[in-house]
Amino acid sequence: MTAALLALLLRPAHAAEVFGEVADEVTIGMGGTWARVFPTTDGFWFGQGAGGDFWIEDIGLDLSGYDDQKRIKLTEHAGLQDTQIERCDDGGWLVVGSATLDTFDDSAYAWRSDKDNNRGPTVVIEEREDARAHNDMAVLCTSGNEGVAFQNGRGGGASSFFPISDNAVGSLKTVEFNAQGAAFAVRPSDGKVVGADTANSASKEIRFRVFSADWSTADTYEADVPKDYASWPQRLLPYGDGWLVVYVTTPSQMAMGGEGPVWVLALDADFQTVDSVQVTNDGEIGGRPWIGRNGDVLAVSYDRGVQPRITLVKLAADSVPDGDDIPDTADDGDTGDTDCCKDDESGDSTGEDPPCCKDAGILDCGCSSTRGAGGAMLLGLWAALLRRRRTQ
Repeated sequence: MTAALLALLLRPAHAAEVFGEVADEVTIGMGGTWARVFPTTDGFWFGQGAGGDFWIEDIGLDLSGYDDQKRIKLTEHAGLQDTQIERCDDGGWLVVGSATLDTFDDSAYAWRSDKDNNRGPTVVIEEREDARAHNDMAVLCTSGNEGVAFQNGRGGGASSFFPISDNAVGSLKTVEFNAQGAAFAVRPSDGKVVGADTANSASKEIRFRVFSADWSTADTYEADVPKDYASWPQRLLPYGDGWLVVYVTTPSQMAMGGEGPVWVLALDADFQTVDSVQVTNDGEIGGRPWIGRNGDVLAVSYDRGVQPRITLVKLAADSVPDGDDIPDTADDGDTGDTDCCKDDESGDSTGEDPPCCKDAGILDCGCSSTRGAGGAMLLGLWAALLRRRRTQ
C-alpha cells in the first residue's frame, strides 16, 4: 500500500441495509480470466484461470500478497478453456475445466485437492461429447453433493449434474436449471441445494430454485434486478437468513451477456431484494463475476480485458451474521506483513508498533481476528482503500 493510499480519508457511507462503501478496483494476477476469491482466516484466497490451468494463492486482506512464484496449480492440463472452482466442506477444492478436442468445449475434466492443496488425479467427466455445453459450468462441493452441472445442448433448457466422488464420476442427473453462467449454494436452514440462474441469456429477473434430494424442483423464486438485464449470476452466498448474489448487467435481451457493470444483490430468506450495489462503473464490462466474504468485507472478483480484478465492498456492521464458517484450510499460506504483528517483541525498545503494522495501516497490532466485523485490522484497511458507495 502506498503512502498516498494510506492518506485517503474514509468517506461516510450512505444509509443502507446491507452495502456500504465501495473501494477502488484492484488489478491483480497475471493475464487470465475466471477470477475467484475465498476467505481465509487472515484474508482471501485468489484463484484464476491462466495458461490453460487453474491457480490459487493467498493474497492477504489488503489484496497485496500476489506473487507469481507462490501460486499453487490445482489442475494439470495446460489446455483448459473455461474453469470453475468451489471450496469443499473439508477445506479442499473441486476444480472443473472444459477443453476442446473435436468441437468447441466438447470435453470436461475435474480435479479434487485436499485442505493442504495436494492435488488428486485427473478425472475425465466427458470427452468428445457435443450433447452438452461444457463451458460456464456450475460447481458444487458439499457433503453428499460434489459435482458439476452442464447445460444440455447449445440452446438452453435443462442441465445435467454429474456427481464426482472418490475421483470417479457417477450417473448424471437431469436438473431443471440453466447451468451456463449459474451458481449452486446450500441453504443452511435445511441443507437443500439452491440454484441461481436466469431464464434466458439476459433477464429482468434472477431465478432461484430449491432442489429436493432427488434433484427435482421443490420451490422456485424470482428477484427483480434494479437496472437493465441480468446475466451470469455465478456466485450465490448465504448471508444470515438471506443471500448475496453477484451478476453482470447487459443493456438488452439481444446482448449476449457480460456487456455491462457488475452488481450485487442482498436478498431475504424468500429471495426478495433488500439492497443492491453497483460495483463497477457504467461502460465497464465485467466478465465471470464472483464474491467471497471475510467478516464485513465483501470481495467482488471479475475479469475485464483478459485481466482479473477485485473490488472490495464494505458491509453494514448490523447486517453481518455472527461468525464466519471458514473451512479448516490447515495452512492458508503466507499472508505477508501481518505475521510479525503476532510477535509481541517485534517492536523496538521504545515500545512503538512493529513496522509491519504501520505499513499495513493497522491501528492495533494485536492482530485481532478478521472473522468478526469491525476489527482494527479492517478499519485500517478501509481507511486506505474505500472510495464511495455506488447505488442506483
